[in-house]
Amino acid sequence: MLQLQKGKYFGIQNKAIHLDNIVITDTEYTHDRVDWHTHQNPYFTFLLTGNMRETNKKESYECNAGTLLFHNWQDAHCNIKHPGHTRGFHIELEKDFFDQYQLPLSQMEGSLKLDSPVFKLLFRRMYMETKYAGDIELLAIRESLFKVFGLLTNDNYRETATQPAWVKKIKEALNDADATTLSWDALAAIAQVHPVHLSRGFPKYFNTTVGDYLKKLRIEQAAGFLSKADVSLTHIGYECGFADQSHFIRSFKQATGVTPLQYRKIITTR
Repeated sequence: MLQLQKGKYFGIQNKAIHLDNIVITDTEYTHDRVDWHTHQNPYFTFLLTGNMRETNKKESYECNAGTLLFHNWQDAHCNIKHPGHTRGFHIELEKDFFDQYQLPLSQMEGSLKLDSPVFKLLFRRMYMETKYAGDIELLAIRESLFKVFGLLTNDNYRETATQPAWVKKIKEALNDADATTLSWDALAAIAQVHPVHLSRGFPKYFNTTVGDYLKKLRIEQAAGFLSKADVSLTHIGYECGFADQSHFIRSFKQATGVTPLQYRKIITTR
């Protein structure tokens, strides 16, 4: 089976940044089909634009703009790219990164699909920071990675038999629902717990409050719309539940580091 070496992906590499033990790439996928293969190092893929289907030994994912995957180094997978322009942002980590910071790579075997907007907005912000690539931005990328792995290795965040039943119900609802259809009372009803209990327990398992999570979910939904040049910013703000354009712009910039218009220009530039 083919193993891709450090920093190599199937496509045209738009940009590559090499740090001590981190390789960051922006790649336009050009192969309609990629056969089974592995990678030399563990890495994250964040799909910036387009659609594809990815299959590993356990399951298949339909991936669209905003899909975030983690692959361990031994994880074999294959891909089918759907028609259209498809582009991915990768952060690849050499094994001594995990040794240096005492991160338990063994806890993250195989392939993981990360649906939480907490993760996705961290990667959107890291992508924006690579557009400037100054020393401060590169330090911020490393700090964001620590936050990601802090969550991935946190027993409260990972699904276990000891988690309360309401946590799984909430995760399913948050992953499946439109961001604008959710409210505090709706989530409490889905979880079948008292709103006060939900407020107290939610940060333990989701690393943020209910209100902040819902805001991140709306921003993530808006970011997906922004990859489509024919959809107006006014329409996006309205569809994603923001009170007005100033609220949309302010919230989006706070989460990603750039305004919606700046984000659109960067994400649609080849």
